[in-house]
Amino acid sequence: MKKSTAVILLIASPSESPDLVYSSGFWAPDPLVYLVTPKKRYLVVSRLEIGRARTLAATSKTFPPLEALTPDDLKVPKTGRGKLDQWALCLLRHIGLTRVSVPSDFPHGIAQRLEARGIRITTSREALFPKRQVKSPVEIACITESQQAAVDAMQAAVTMIGATTISRSGTLTYKGKTLRSEAVQRCIHHVLLDHNTVCGDVIVAGGAQGVDPHERGSGPLRAHEPIIIDIFPRHMHHGYWGDITRTVIRGKATPQQKRMYNAVKAAHRASLTRIAPAVKCSSVHKASVDEFERRGFETGLLDGTPAGFIHSTGHGVGLAIHEAPSVSLSETRLKKGNVITIEPGLYYPTTGGFRIEDTVVVTATGYRQLVSCEKRFEI
Repeated sequence: MKKSTAVILLIASPSESPDLVYSSGFWAPDPLVYLVTPKKRYLVVSRLEIGRARTLAATSKTFPPLEALTPDDLKVPKTGRGKLDQWALCLLRHIGLTRVSVPSDFPHGIAQRLEARGIRITTSREALFPKRQVKSPVEIACITESQQAAVDAMQAAVTMIGATTISRSGTLTYKGKTLRSEAVQRCIHHVLLDHNTVCGDVIVAGGAQGVDPHERGSGPLRAHEPIIIDIFPRHMHHGYWGDITRTVIRGKATPQQKRMYNAVKAAHRASLTRIAPAVKCSSVHKASVDEFERRGFETGLLDGTPAGFIHSTGHGVGLAIHEAPSVSLSETRLKKGNVITIEPGLYYPTTGGFRIEDTVVVTATGYRQLVSCEKRFEI
């Protein structure tokens, strides 16, 4: 970790704070207090967690050194043993500090109580750990592991849909039963679990449901309609994510459906070719926008509903599924080691949704796809 002159205070659960996990290397389900100073890091945990915390502190090679403490070590009064603001206050008094920087999502009530006891708090407008955006080889390997799980689950889902027959009513039938989104989602979950990964919101959205990019999908799947499959698993051990999306049609696509899919595929390719260190994220995003406009697909309101290319081209992936850099109108420049998604899409109520997404790492000369996965449309 890069040396810093800032004193950073985090009070959160590691399961909900990628910054805390990244900087401390510690994971626990319950909230804790974490302080970073130029010379030392401090982790305040309950008695339940102190054994693991001290083992981590003794073996950590990250600068600055880490010390693990309990409220007992800090002589927190009995009345404050269950109060995180008391843990933090006693820690700050223990090391003689009265000023800290906190993230924008720092608990407001705790901040007020600390300020009332003489602690000056500055809310950081910038990333507290900007180095998180540039992934190390170890981090890239972790993300690749999760991405492989996503690809294997995608292949299982596409195989399942491809093995269906088309009923007279137009619904898909699998092993004698109507195939529902939920059945494909279960298939995906099973594969992900075999890889020690989980994804709480797997998307298998057919037809009109796919027009909403975050609709999970439910009910019977139908032939000749686009089905968006979006899988973004988190590894249960190291906590890094993967992310992939494919769009398929079981049966025959209409000329307009083919035109939309080919436009998304071309936009995806155009944005990938822009990726390189020092390139602005807005330039990568604009490549998709330009490709859609060149092919006649406009973005705007259709009967009061947003339609066309209605989201950013991508986002960073790491200890959070959506993190910096944002591949959008942002003027942030890409750096070697950024791991980002490229996921242009088109959404029209009359036709359905189409999205293709891959996760890539920015290299010295361009990009590298973490795990390859076939793009099949008509299956």
